[in-house]
Amino acid sequence: MNHKAHSKAKLFLLFLLLYIGILFSFDKVHAATHSLTVNNNETSYANVNAKDTGNIIPNLSFIEDQSALKNFDYSFECYNTDIIQIDNFGNFTAVNPGRATVYIRVYSTDFYYTVFSSTLQFTVGIDMTNVTLSTDNVSAYMYPEYYYMSKPSYSNPETTININSEYLINSDNYYDYNNYNYNDNTYYNSSVTNNTVNNVFSYTCSNPLLQIEASVYNNVITITQYSDTAGSCQIFFIIYGKTFTVNYQSTKLDISKQSCLIVKGKKKQLFVSGYSGNIEWISDNPSIATVNSHGIVKGKKIGNVIIKAKIGDQYLGCAVSVTKAKLKKVVERATFIGTHWKYSQEKRTQKGYYDCSALVWKAYKEKAKVTFGSPYYPGVALTEAKWCKSHNKMLKGGITYKKVIKMQINPGDLLFKSTDMKKKYADIYHVEMFTGYFCHSVNSDGTANYSPIWAARGTYYSWEEGSLLGRPIK
Repeated sequence: MNHKAHSKAKLFLLFLLLYIGILFSFDKVHAATHSLTVNNNETSYANVNAKDTGNIIPNLSFIEDQSALKNFDYSFECYNTDIIQIDNFGNFTAVNPGRATVYIRVYSTDFYYTVFSSTLQFTVGIDMTNVTLSTDNVSAYMYPEYYYMSKPSYSNPETTININSEYLINSDNYYDYNNYNYNDNTYYNSSVTNNTVNNVFSYTCSNPLLQIEASVYNNVITITQYSDTAGSCQIFFIIYGKTFTVNYQSTKLDISKQSCLIVKGKKKQLFVSGYSGNIEWISDNPSIATVNSHGIVKGKKIGNVIIKAKIGDQYLGCAVSVTKAKLKKVVERATFIGTHWKYSQEKRTQKGYYDCSALVWKAYKEKAKVTFGSPYYPGVALTEAKWCKSHNKMLKGGITYKKVIKMQINPGDLLFKSTDMKKKYADIYHVEMFTGYFCHSVNSDGTANYSPIWAARGTYYSWEEGSLLGRPIK
């Protein structure tokens, strides 16, 4: 190699080493060394950063006979060694952020008495130069809790942001649970509030209407919104004096239907609003109804099923009832009568009015030509029940909560109430038509919360276990 080439190689190597040195200088956190002097019968305070080191020096200048110092023993004790580690010579290392107290004593070995006693309270912070957040943009989704024919309420969305730091950062870093009280030999909680005294973690929100609250535990910031108002804001986090700005946006999610009737073999499109990402559509029972990746539901056989839209680890749901075309018309007519017409026993035969048995008779007569043996005017609950019995339309065991939970009650089924459950046909006083299921919400484990719907009662209706249950059209 000639001299010129050799010089170039040396120059290149020099620049390479310089570049590597610059890189390491950016990443390295420089620890400081401290020399801390403490006075007798006083409590002193020291602010240091994790990885800092130093030495604690008792101020013994008040002792007149300085030659006696050679007969003194020194004691340095800290009961929170996760924060401060110290040896018998007063050399300390700040290990983790937090607060810890060091107890300093000096003894006379000649006379066995304490000549010096002091405490030094450390507040250990972090060099935040290289600390970052995993994101500065957060999207929070508010999941609905639906109520039949009422406005939904929405969940309090909770989101998280990771703090990229080699140290564990917690809201309670400055609660010194291991302080020791020498007066009564007990441990005590120093009761120092984090945000106001030591400013470990604090935050403000630019939109108070959202009612944002936040906390940090093991380097994870948890943000919770307590308002049911969707909106946006900026959240300013201060962590060990360093400010981070996060853009926050909350959005309400909704599914287009909570209850749906589908004729066997037909399709129905379900939609989710408020979300444009990937949605996983799931059928709890594909043998009854299937759903494709676009939310299109197809009825396969008679029955009931929950169709779910999965977004992340949360769900929205719709209760789907697959039925016959004729029964679908009966149920829709009964629901219209029960929610739009007026209840009146005196005018039950007139248009625009109904009572329980007239509602059943009008819906079945108009849409399915079933008159319960009374072709010209509505009968009563008892006569409709007896017609179901005589035509083998009563279901064995009647209605039970187990059947409701297993979604075995079908739209168009009739519930008959009796005053005497031992003689159910002796005094039947009421009839109610089941019109489907209503999905209120879906839990995070995928289980749905749903209720039966009744034509004139919505989801707010109860019955006695084992009451008669008829199915006029099987």
